Parts: sequence; C-alpha cells; structure tokens
Amino acid sequence: MKRMICAAMALLLVGCAAKPADAVTNTPAPATAETAPAATAVPAEVSATEESAAAAGGYTAMQLPRIDFRPGVMLAEDDLVSDGYYTMCQDGKWGLMKSDGTILLPCKSDIPVNRCDASDLQWHYFYDISAEELQSYNDTLAAKNAGKLCGGAHDGFYYSWTYDVDSGRVCKSCGVLGGEEEMTNEDRMYGEYLPCRRCVWADEGNGYGYYKTTDGGYVFANENGKLLNNTIYEEAGCFYDQLLAPVKLDGKWAYIDQNGSQVTEAVYEPVYGNSYNNNLPQYASPLLYGYAAVCRDGKWGVLDDTGAEYIPCEYEYAAWNGHVLWLKQNGEWRSQTLPGVPRDWTETDLGIEVFPKEMQATDRFWSVTADVGLNLRTGPDTNYDKIDKAPEYTCLQDLGHNEDNTWMLTKYAGKYGWMSMEYLKDISE
Repeated sequence: MKRMICAAMALLLVGCAAKPADAVTNTPAPATAETAPAATAVPAEVSATEESAAAAGGYTAMQLPRIDFRPGVMLAEDDLVSDGYYTMCQDGKWGLMKSDGTILLPCKSDIPVNRCDASDLQWHYFYDISAEELQSYNDTLAAKNAGKLCGGAHDGFYYSWTYDVDSGRVCKSCGVLGGEEEMTNEDRMYGEYLPCRRCVWADEGNGYGYYKTTDGGYVFANENGKLLNNTIYEEAGCFYDQLLAPVKLDGKWAYIDQNGSQVTEAVYEPVYGNSYNNNLPQYASPLLYGYAAVCRDGKWGVLDDTGAEYIPCEYEYAAWNGHVLWLKQNGEWRSQTLPGVPRDWTETDLGIEVFPKEMQATDRFWSVTADVGLNLRTGPDTNYDKIDKAPEYTCLQDLGHNEDNTWMLTKYAGKYGWMSMEYLKDISE
C-alpha cells in the first residue's frame, strides 16, 4: 500500500519511558473508560475569499476521482498524494484540479477524470487529445507533482471482494475474467469489515469463478468470513479507518457504524463515481477524516462521524476530499477547512510530539484487541495528550515504533498518533 511519508520523518526519536498499557479493561481499575471527542453540532462559519470563489470558476459540479476498475474506491483515501484532487465539470465536460482550485487539466473530458489503477499516479482523461496537448498537460502535472496522463490500453480487469454464501469464505474475485485471488495487506487499508458481493463458486464448462447470487446484494464481512450484521445491502462502501460506512437500501444511501447499526436514515443520494453510459454518480462517499459530503433531496451538506449533518443539506453543492471543503450557494463556490483537518500535511499539522527514527508506511497491520477501544496519543506514553480512540477490531497500519517497541505510530480517523502495543494484535500475513 502506498502511504504518505511526512516531512518530519527525519526527526530523531526523543527519549520516552515505557508506561502501563493505554487501554481500559473490564477488570476493576482506577481508570475509567474514555470516549472519543464528540463532534460539534454547529458548523464553522463558511468564509470565502475572492481567490477561493474565483478559483472554482463556473463549475456545475465537483466530485472525488475514482480509482479505475475498483468499484467504490476513491483517490482521496490513497496517500500517494498529500493535498487532494477534485474532478470538476463545466459546460458538460470534466477536468482535474487540486484542493485549492488550481487547474491541472481543463474541462474537456467526456466523463469525470479517473485515476488509472497503476502503481504510480496516472490519470484517465477521455477526449481526443493531440500530441502537443499531451506533452503540455504532462508538463503541467509534473510541475505540480501530480502524476501524468495514462497512455495505456486496459482490459477492463478488476477485483471485487466476495462472500461465498455456501462456505462463508471471503476473497477477491476477478469481476471480468473469473478466477480468484487471496486477500493481501492491500485490502487491509479498507477496514476490518469489507463490503462483499454475495456470491457462489461455480465451475461450469470452461468457466469458473465467483458469481453473484440470484438475489445479489452486499454484506460486511471480515477476511475470516465473520459478518458484521445480518443485513443485505443493495450497495456498500468502505469503512477505511473511519467510524461509519455508506450503505444503500431501497435506492437511497444511509450510514452504519462499526457495530453494524444504522445511524442515519436511508435518505442520501450518490455523490461520486460515474457510469460510463450516463456519467451519473453511483456511490455515497465514505467518511474522510471524520466527514462526508452528502446530498439529500437535491441539496448538499456535510455529515460527521456521529451521523449528524454537521453542515445541513441546504447548499447547491458540496465537495469534500478530506482536505478542503467547497460549498456552492447562489451560484458561487466558497472554500473552507473543517475542524481537526489540516489543509496540507506538514510537521506542525500532524499533532505528534514525538517522532520515531523511521516514519514510513509498512506492510504490517494490527488490530485493536481492547474491548473498550484504544487511545491514540501525541507521543508514546500515557502522559501524552489523547487525540482519539479506536474501537475494538480497528485495523491500523504500522508506521514506526519507539525504541523499546512498546508503542506504535499509526494513523486513525485522519490523525497520526501513538498506540500501546499491549492491546494490538499483528494481523499481517
């Protein structure tokens, strides 16, 4: 998995003593269970500058780029890039911009700009482009450290998660060519429970593989086949490292928590992704750093991780990619940041007081074993401030350790911090 390396990775780890495990157990103890910070119910004032309003031009829509051939997966949760992107529409054509409104590709594509499912950052830009334009656009992208245009052909090959209704087995199946692939660490970035197609294994004639059952639908299951709940959804999105995931019921989208309980009504409309036939959005957004752009009855707002509308659905449009929020009202776009979310990832934004000698993404993942959750702190000691709390079974990526290997640096709910190793279980292959 590709993960961002922050500017502070070169800093040396300062000394810190090992302290008791940072979790509350069910045994009597002086400590009491701690809860995650509650989200405010009052939105921050939406203030715009002339620059921010002008930067959005006359766009009729903005949405998150999809990763090509991965249904329901967005670019915004892939930390290949640090400042985020939007694909935007003007006069029926789509382009690409950075979070702050900087134009990377003009609105000429017939469909929303997608990211190629490649190891590096490449963009699908659908229109008859000349050789001169290709070079010019690639130069622009390179100057902004924003990848390049994709020039290759594709077979329409993609994987989706499947749940075998007969055996309870979970794996990845190739949605176009059949066959199967075992789960890997790449899948762990999407959360402990995955939105899986209900399928059956078939071996008929020359074809074999997992095929969608006649009654179809999606369920949430972990890699061992354990179901989160007994509900079958029409569509479903990922938890990632967030508290809620989007699900589709009766043609509308709702949100569920990590206990499998539905925390909103099924009243929301899809806001990103597209059908190649009609360019319409297909998916509701997962939470990004604790928030999601939502649309209800044609009006837009922002949902928080309690399931409340932090910004009520009263706007003409809302676009949120985890970095900069854009809202449209009376035909004008205005931008703002949301509480607790940095506009750009810098050392001072991270909120970490202690850095490991090596801070980098690894292929190791850990699961929280404390039944009341595990605190995320600014340093590797219980004396450091609490940032958040991750529930039991939360899947976390290993980003580094303190000197005596008793604390791990990780990222949860869009925030970097330290967690006690005593209540973490290695689930890497």
